[in-house]
Amino acid sequence: MEFGKKGGAIVKYSGKQSGIHKVQALDSTLVGLTKNYFGIDLERLPEMSDQELAEFADRAQAMERLIEVLPILEKHFKTLIQGQVAYEQFVANVQRDALAAAKNIDNQILSVFLAGKGYQDHLKLMSDKARHGVLKLQSESRSELALERMDFQTALQLVQRRHQAKALRIQEKIPLMERRESLSEQVRQEREARKDLLTNGTRSGSSKKGFWQGIGDWFSGK
Repeated sequence: MEFGKKGGAIVKYSGKQSGIHKVQALDSTLVGLTKNYFGIDLERLPEMSDQELAEFADRAQAMERLIEVLPILEKHFKTLIQGQVAYEQFVANVQRDALAAAKNIDNQILSVFLAGKGYQDHLKLMSDKARHGVLKLQSESRSELALERMDFQTALQLVQRRHQAKALRIQEKIPLMERRESLSEQVRQEREARKDLLTNGTRSGSSKKGFWQGIGDWFSGK
């Protein structure tokens, strides 16, 4: 029996002590693989103590418990894995759907924006047309009013000119009437002189002129 540094008793068996002859069928590569993959050191196996060998028993019992629950764990793990994949797929699908919906909404927003902009431009066009229409109507009204005033002024001028022409004709009649009145007076005087001559004879003042001479003067306008 040997004592370790901590005072614990450890029973060791050497190859000679265990009576196990050294195994010849050992491949260094396979020995290393067995040790690395499974924790079994075949090369040291004859030299292991009971404590070290007992650890294999502990590991084997733990593995038996693990094997017992492996189907259950496999089912749970599959569920977890499938669930995670399904959840990832769900999140990806939601994001893709959200992207497509967002693009659709953006297109709708753009469409509404453009429609609103177009309607604003339409209102501006209608406002310009209304303003231009009002200005045109006002211009036409002013033109018609100016023509009406011009027609009225022309009518007044025509009336005034007719009145002036009529007044001129009336004024032109005055000398003619005066001349006619003068001739009428002369004729009257000649008649009176003839009557006097015929009535009173040569003693009449009318005898100074002959009757026919007086008539001749009348026609001559003297």
